[in-house]
Amino acid sequence: MVTLKKITILDEKMKESIALTIPEDREDYVKSNAIALSDDFEYNRRKIAVWESRAIYADDKMVGLICFNYYTNDPFYKEPCYRIRPFAVDKNSAGLGYEKDSLTVLLDEIRKKPFGDAEAVFATYHPDDKDARELYDSFGFAKTELDLTADDDDECEDIIARLAI
Repeated sequence: MVTLKKITILDEKMKESIALTIPEDREDYVKSNAIALSDDFEYNRRKIAVWESRAIYADDKMVGLICFNYYTNDPFYKEPCYRIRPFAVDKNSAGLGYEKDSLTVLLDEIRKKPFGDAEAVFATYHPDDKDARELYDSFGFAKTELDLTADDDDECEDIIARLAI
């Protein structure tokens, strides 16, 4: 059974999260947990948007990290929304279904709108990341025409997919 537990850069479980290793075939698509947790700290410190990080647990073992944002007045998204960041489970736990299970649990949390109302959740992933595309497609996410490369603050070429909630 997969559960998600809030984790921050100041959490005692932070070292355990940072020690997890992204599978080699996902390294080009996913930030390290250390960078994700530091982004969490920076986004919240600067009040850019709500950034939440969740440690992914399979039973009592930490197997990954999944992060999401909540935006209210972001000119890019043009609607209050949640955004799921690219994520992966530890290389020793990859391929066991934890990715799908953790996304299911996170979407259940997001549908409760813990930080405010929203009509949609967006997911971002690299264009070459076939596994992420298949995962999000299986949940009904649809590719949008939104382009992060047009945003001066984020020079990535990620695909942005949307799911109504």
